[in-house]
Amino acid sequence: MRFVLLSLLLLPLTKPVGEVAVFNDASKRRVMIITGAGGEEEYTGLFAEWAEDLAKAFDGNATELVTVTNEPEATGARKTVETTLEKWAENPDEEIWILLVGHGTFDGKAAKFNLVGNDVSAAEFKHWLKPHRGPLVFVNTSSCSAPFIRSLSGPNRIVATSTKSGYEQNFCRFGGYMAAALGQKAADLDKDGAVSVLEAFLIASRQAGEFYRENDRLVSENALLDDNGDGMGTPADWFRGVRTQKKGKGKSSADGKLSRLVFPVIPLAEKDIPAPLRQKRLAAEAKIETLRTLKKTLEAEMYYGDLEKLFIELAVINDEIETARKK
Repeated sequence: MRFVLLSLLLLPLTKPVGEVAVFNDASKRRVMIITGAGGEEEYTGLFAEWAEDLAKAFDGNATELVTVTNEPEATGARKTVETTLEKWAENPDEEIWILLVGHGTFDGKAAKFNLVGNDVSAAEFKHWLKPHRGPLVFVNTSSCSAPFIRSLSGPNRIVATSTKSGYEQNFCRFGGYMAAALGQKAADLDKDGAVSVLEAFLIASRQAGEFYRENDRLVSENALLDDNGDGMGTPADWFRGVRTQKKGKGKSSADGKLSRLVFPVIPLAEKDIPAPLRQKRLAAEAKIETLRTLKKTLEAEMYYGDLEKLFIELAVINDEIETARKK
């Protein structure tokens, strides 16, 4: 009975290995950093600085890097985004990253990101990326960005926003903190030698909150992260370390299990792992994380017994990885 129970609990993560998307492959990673219109000179320069910090992080960590600037002459920015994404989405195996730095708007129905020239909406990004079934990381650091989660959430997708609502309309600092976190050793919360998307999100959220508290100001931005495909998003204060300590409503699993394993700056040790072995390891790690979230619902003997089996499975995969590296 216990094995039947565990099988049912882990069913969403026991699909064939071929269905697990492969992240952290620089040879198949394509990155677009979009700098939005600043409106005022102060913001124009600030957004450009943040975008430059992000671009530096991906140097050597992507096979293609496209930057869309907020220079006054960049009036064709929206067309550049559209044509590039339509081209990238043709290959389902490509790992796509889209990072938006700037201002946003929300009119109660449509959320948009402000570009030099015509703005771009969450619905348009959804349309352009619809053919893509491979790994995707989408980070919108603008105001009013929360509706992008609902539009873009799905399997093998990580979506982060600066706000928890389209009505948080003030300038957001989250993007600057997140860009800086990618190069901070202190952002490596689990001490595995690299900063994951989840860790950068948590550190940036924490630092944004500290800014408002230290300046005795009302918090006007509350970041969310979604990586389980339910379109809801999870705030940073639900996490202790890199694991959630709260549970949402319904049957949805916790966010954080995927984004904890995806790295903007790919560790050197990751780059030489064959894709099939990376797939197997990701699947095993995901099952472990799912079991950990079920700890309070299982008997101790059952929990630790099954956890041991999963760790043994992971150890075998790691041995295969070490053997492959020596060849």
